[in-house]
Amino acid sequence: MRISAAGGGTGGHLYPAVSILEKLAEMKKLNVTYFCLEKGIESKILPLEHPEYKLIKIDLKGLERPIWKPSNFTRLLKISQSESIIALEIKQCDFGLMTGGYISYPVGKVCKKLKKPFFIQEQNVVPGLANKALSLSAKKIFVAFDKTVEFFPKSVRNKILVTGNPVREKDNEEMLFGKDYVLVLGGSRGSEFINNLMEEVYKVEHNLKFVHSTGSKEWVDRLSIFENVKAVDYIYNASAAWKGARAVIARAGATTIGEMLYYGLPGILVPWDGATGSHQLYNALEIEKMGKALVLKECDATVSTLLKKLYQVLEMDKKPKMKINPAEIIAKTILEELK
Repeated sequence: MRISAAGGGTGGHLYPAVSILEKLAEMKKLNVTYFCLEKGIESKILPLEHPEYKLIKIDLKGLERPIWKPSNFTRLLKISQSESIIALEIKQCDFGLMTGGYISYPVGKVCKKLKKPFFIQEQNVVPGLANKALSLSAKKIFVAFDKTVEFFPKSVRNKILVTGNPVREKDNEEMLFGKDYVLVLGGSRGSEFINNLMEEVYKVEHNLKFVHSTGSKEWVDRLSIFENVKAVDYIYNASAAWKGARAVIARAGATTIGEMLYYGLPGILVPWDGATGSHQLYNALEIEKMGKALVLKECDATVSTLLKKLYQVLEMDKKPKMKINPAEIIAKTILEELK
C-alpha cells in the first residue's frame, strides 16, 4: 500500500501523522512518501526514526497574517510551483494522509486533482487554514474534540469522526527517569518562556522532582545545577517519559494535549501567546473545561502562581490510560473507507 503523507513544521503536526502511519504499518505493508518542509522538524526526526520513509523536501513558507499581505503573493507562487514536484509522487500513491501545517495544502490539492482519496486529521480545537481548505475534498476528517466540528463547513460535518488525538506509544518501554516526577515540556522546539519561569521555580522548590525538556543543550547545562531537576534537550521516546510522571507543566500544543489525555495525567497548561489564531489558548481552555488541567496564561505566570496551581494539580487524580489509542481507531477507519 502506497501512502503520500504530509504534516509538519512542528511536532504537533508531525507526530499525529507518524502515530497513524505506525498503526497502519501494523495492519498492512506500507510504502510511505513523506512531504517535508526543508526546515521543519520532520526533516530532522524522520531520517532517525523512520529511515524507510522516502522524504521529499519542499522549500515553502506559511502565509502571513493578514492573508492579503503583499508578501503572500510570492509564497502562494512557490506553493503553486511545488505542485508539479508533488504530482510525480502522488500519481503512484493509493491515498494521502494530511495532518496540517502549510505543507499539507499543496499535497491535498494535488490528491484532489489526480482523484486520489485523502484523509485529514486535525489536532487543535480550532482547525488550521490548510485542513479547513482541504475538508471539502477529503474522504474523511478526524478531529480530537467535539467542539472542533462546529468550525468546519456544515456540508462536510457528515464526514467528521471525533477520535481524540493519536499518540505514539511503546508498551514495552521502561520508565526512563524513574517515577513520581513533574514533567516539564516546552513543545518540540522548547520554550524560552517556560525555561526562564521554571529556572526561578527550581530556586525555591526543592521537594518535588522534575524532568525538563528544554529544547537546547545550553539550557540543559544551565538547569543541571539543580539536584532535583533532570534536564534534557529533547525527549525522543516520549511514552517512556509520560509513564513515570505524576503531573505535567507544558505548552498546549496538539502533541502534548493528546499525550496528556491518553496517559491520564493532570497538569498546568501555559498556552503560547504567539500561536496562530490563539489555538493553544483554545486547546488549553477546552482541557480545563474537561477538568483535566489548569490554565496559566503567560501574563499571569509568576513563580508563586505556578506553584499554587501545581500543588492543586498534584491533588487531582491521575486517570487510567485510555484503552484504545485514537491512532488505532483512525487507521482502522481509513482501511474501512478504502474498501
